[in-house]
Amino acid sequence: MLKLLLSSKKYNIINRRCCSSVKENVTPSQPESPSIYETVFSFPFVRYIAAFNRLKVYHLTGTSLAVPGCALMEIFDVLPKGAFFTAAYIGITGTAVLSLASLPFRNIIGYLYLRVDDKKIKISSVDFWGNRKDKIVKVEDWFPLLDMQPKATDAVYLTPLLADGTKYKLFVKFGNVLDSKRMGQVLE
Repeated sequence: MLKLLLSSKKYNIINRRCCSSVKENVTPSQPESPSIYETVFSFPFVRYIAAFNRLKVYHLTGTSLAVPGCALMEIFDVLPKGAFFTAAYIGITGTAVLSLASLPFRNIIGYLYLRVDDKKIKISSVDFWGNRKDKIVKVEDWFPLLDMQPKATDAVYLTPLLADGTKYKLFVKFGNVLDSKRMGQVLE
């Protein structure tokens, strides 16, 4: 039954990944395409940065529920006078502080992937709201890191630049370089 379930088209990928140690005559539905990407860099702390960036979303959601709730409870004399203004002050101030504190943590590269033929780069980064953003660019659109002017922040993170003007933060010192030879040839 499991073999029948895994042999359907929908579960063909699961079959290849989970049962790769079993040698069978399974022909893939399509030949292997050259658009396969390999991971060359990973930054393990990107999860914590994304969670910190998401805090402002949760705080803003809680504020949008708490402020009208406090207003209603103040009208019905459940809470003392001034509870509405206190909730609004805490909500707005907390959102502003979290937004300013997470401003430096946008566009941090979590993963870099190179295509097998070294013609394209896939950049996975964290945006201002804590979401993962994937962007695929040609290698020519990535300005080489060694051609850029040195900065004071280079000891902590590098600032790669794309042809469209997008700047990222690359924490090479704290990340895991999985394939240094390919990464150096293509990105530097």
